[in-house]
Amino acid sequence: MRIGKRTIGSGNPVYIIAEIGSNHDGSLKRAKELIRAVSTTGADCVKFQAFRAETLLNRLVPGKDGVWQPNPAYEVIERLTIPRNWYPELIEYAALVGVDILFTVFDEEGVEFLSGLGVEAFKIASGDVTNIPLLKRVAQKGLPVILSTGASYMEEVEKAVCTLKSEGLEDIALMHCVSLYPPKPEDMNLRCIESLKERFGLPVGFSDHATEPTFTLSAVSLGASIIEKHITLSRTLKGPDHPFAMEVDEFSRMVQDIRAIERALGDGLKKPSEREIPERVGARRSIYLKRDVRKGTTITKDMLKVVRQAYGMMPEEIDTVVGRVALKDLSADMPLRKEELR
Repeated sequence: MRIGKRTIGSGNPVYIIAEIGSNHDGSLKRAKELIRAVSTTGADCVKFQAFRAETLLNRLVPGKDGVWQPNPAYEVIERLTIPRNWYPELIEYAALVGVDILFTVFDEEGVEFLSGLGVEAFKIASGDVTNIPLLKRVAQKGLPVILSTGASYMEEVEKAVCTLKSEGLEDIALMHCVSLYPPKPEDMNLRCIESLKERFGLPVGFSDHATEPTFTLSAVSLGASIIEKHITLSRTLKGPDHPFAMEVDEFSRMVQDIRAIERALGDGLKKPSEREIPERVGARRSIYLKRDVRKGTTITKDMLKVVRQAYGMMPEEIDTVVGRVALKDLSADMPLRKEELR
């Protein structure tokens, strides 16, 4: 699949998404500061969440006593909802600083609104894996979809993928995700990346909510094609997403580490690297003479030694050397060559 100018999938560089989420804290200025900061890290894309309280949450939730009461999250979501008039500015600013921009969409009206702004792809949150009407509406737009799979069973993921494909959509990527903030190592189950790739034959990425890069880097080694990780200007800021986000300098180092891992993974063909070739001579052994040998002498095994460096005959040839005759005077501690024997 493609987003912008980037092809995503095996054999291509990891597509790195910096999730700003709600870390704009209701400030357009801070949102732009974060976009600019992301552009300095080497990440490919910034992402925001296009939620609205009235289509995301119910106003009431059951309390511990079973009595329904005001939902405390409702006010938080209202405060962190991105105003509609921000979106064109965010899209324009991301283009200006040279990063892709992506939005997680949470309702059908948002799908229509964002597609009208010319977005190049959609992200679907883990919580909407079973939201079949939303999946259908998104798929009908024909744009690439990245689907997170946190807290999901494989059967739920399969139904979601089938729903997207039933509407004619083929450009689908899946994100292994753990819906904990932050997760513990025993929660991660990173081998699901391989399981999802094998089951669906789609690009699979990893959405990580840990503050350190350990699990992300492991996911890249396991073949993740996309990495999504939260970013903040400072974890000391107040807000729901700041505590488990990476700060800008940390994010930059993570990007560098991902690119290093990509180079380190190679193509899987067992062969020396270009820089290793000279080391073959220094580290390998060949056949040398223990002492001087006069012309016409028959070579015996006690005249020979197999030591570094590899400037002569291979160790496996030692049995073919024994019994042959020296064609000239040979010196001790010199490599033995075929043309010196008959």
